[in-house]
Amino acid sequence: MGEAVTPPEPDTEQAAAGRLLDLVRSLVTTHVSWKPLLIGAVITGDDHMRLYFRSPERDRTYGVDVLISQTGPGLLGALTSPAYLANEYLHRPSDDPHCDVLVDLTDY
Repeated sequence: MGEAVTPPEPDTEQAAAGRLLDLVRSLVTTHVSWKPLLIGAVITGDDHMRLYFRSPERDRTYGVDVLISQTGPGLLGALTSPAYLANEYLHRPSDDPHCDVLVDLTDY
């Protein structure tokens, strides 16, 4: 049998959802053909979320893991830079069916 999954407390889940929406709003802009395109986001833990970006230059989708509480201007600038996501040093194989490559920015 698998482990029992305990849902987060309603207040914690509501706070995380609010932070996620604030972050997504800051990334949603007019599309520019050379910038990565935000195509989705999901909360993966109390302070963790995965953002999904489509590369404009490659036929690839990136799953980027971030800490919701640590998102600031530096991280947001990095995420909208095609060169940053293309840095293969940061890539990990993906076990997520929604992305080709994972980028862990939880230490950013």
